[in-house]
Amino acid sequence: FTGETGAGKSILIDAISTLSLTRASSTLIAKGKDRAIIEATFDLHSDPHACKAMEESGFDVNDETTFTREIHANGKSVARIDHRVVTSSLMKDILLNQIDVHGQRDTAYLLNTGRHIHLLDEYLKDDDLLNSVKDAYMTYDALRKEKQKAEQETYNENDAEFFMYQIKEIEDAKLKIGEDEELEKNEKQYKLIKDSLDKLNSIFTLYDDHLSSDLYDFNKQVSSLKTDASLEAIQTTVNDSYYAIDDAMQQLHSYLNGMDMSEEDINTMEERLFEIQRLKRKYGRTIQDILDKKEELQNQVDSITHRQEYLDALNAKIQKAYDVYHLHACELSAFRKKESHRLDEEIQSHLNDLMLPNARFVTSFTDSEPSLYGDDHVEFLISMNQGEDPKPLVKTASGGELSRLMLGLKIIFTHLQGISTVIFDEIDTGVSGSIAEKMALIMQDMGRQNRQVISITHLPQIAARGIAHYKVYKEDTETGTNSYIRLLNNDERIKEIANMLSGSTLTEAALNNARALLEGNSNL
Repeated sequence: FTGETGAGKSILIDAISTLSLTRASSTLIAKGKDRAIIEATFDLHSDPHACKAMEESGFDVNDETTFTREIHANGKSVARIDHRVVTSSLMKDILLNQIDVHGQRDTAYLLNTGRHIHLLDEYLKDDDLLNSVKDAYMTYDALRKEKQKAEQETYNENDAEFFMYQIKEIEDAKLKIGEDEELEKNEKQYKLIKDSLDKLNSIFTLYDDHLSSDLYDFNKQVSSLKTDASLEAIQTTVNDSYYAIDDAMQQLHSYLNGMDMSEEDINTMEERLFEIQRLKRKYGRTIQDILDKKEELQNQVDSITHRQEYLDALNAKIQKAYDVYHLHACELSAFRKKESHRLDEEIQSHLNDLMLPNARFVTSFTDSEPSLYGDDHVEFLISMNQGEDPKPLVKTASGGELSRLMLGLKIIFTHLQGISTVIFDEIDTGVSGSIAEKMALIMQDMGRQNRQVISITHLPQIAARGIAHYKVYKEDTETGTNSYIRLLNNDERIKEIANMLSGSTLTEAALNNARALLEGNSNL
């Protein structure tokens, strides 16, 4: 993206940064308007973090996902994904690894020492070692927290007595897993029988006192008819129907007899259910929860009545867990220290390409407290001048050197961070000649590594290396001044680069130089 100073290139950066949910200001709204709308589309398929966040929030990940931010004059803003209103935190999380605007987000990961250990691990691909450390640390840390909780608790003998009373209450109930479900099932069946009992008795009375003998006589009379071909089928039907009805009545009797519970049985069942529900309200939602609570109470009693023995046993477990953790942490640390030179050397190579021959990049290790990531504190240090001790990145370099240094680091780290789009906002300030050409080649190479690289530049060497060239310009109208962005065709691009080479006077020599620069762009 090229254009005269003041043409509106900063508007583009402001829009992208605001879309990424930096603080929005109503000053971004044009005079006389009540809102500003920023909208962009992203392909998120290569960003696992974004895809997971989208799917967990109920969104489909399509070829294009539209992000919109609407800023109102009253200071409020609305975030949308594919035209659905979402929280700003969700939108920010999804776009976390999508955009890096040079000069605005460096502190998010390069100058933040807390990120250095993660960037090193990403580079070294030490996942197996790291996962072993994490698992061991979580075991060790859980035991430490258990001990801290035990030491902070101030139980006394009265507490122990109360806990023992609760344990006995649970034990006396003699609970069995699944018995509540069985009792509830029987109770439901009993209620069903009870509700239908009067009807069943009426059915039995009607059948036994009236229908049974009449049906028997009816079947007998029909069966006694002299048979011929036309009557045989009728006799069979009547006979089958009689026995089918009689069989059905026997099944009804069996059904009722099977649930023939005495009053005492019913009372016992209801009392047991009541007791189980009472214990559930007191100790847990299920019988398993109640039994787990009993075990927890027993541990608390042990920690009171056998406090010192309990703590001694816990200390032994903690030491054993720490020994396992420390073994894995030492193995991970040794691997990091042995292999970190690969990162240092690769970055050093890029710094040399950027004509920073005296710069020296060093991965520094110091001890830290045990954590999920081991015992190492990792910090990236840089020395810009020969004989100078390496210092933290945040305290090093300025001006054109800082721009080149950050470019050299981002060649590697934007890939490790998983950033999809890198935007260089006039990174070439204070740079010219062969250094500018080196920077242009590096940006071009970054663009080939499955990343989108956007450069806002005043240098023709960089402008000539892009796949596409946009011009930012402004026009005055009766109602105000508007900024525009236009994709240049080849002839327009030659003229734009020639103007950048020669200034306001467009010469044939400048045009030839512009053509030569573009001919050297292997992306075209």
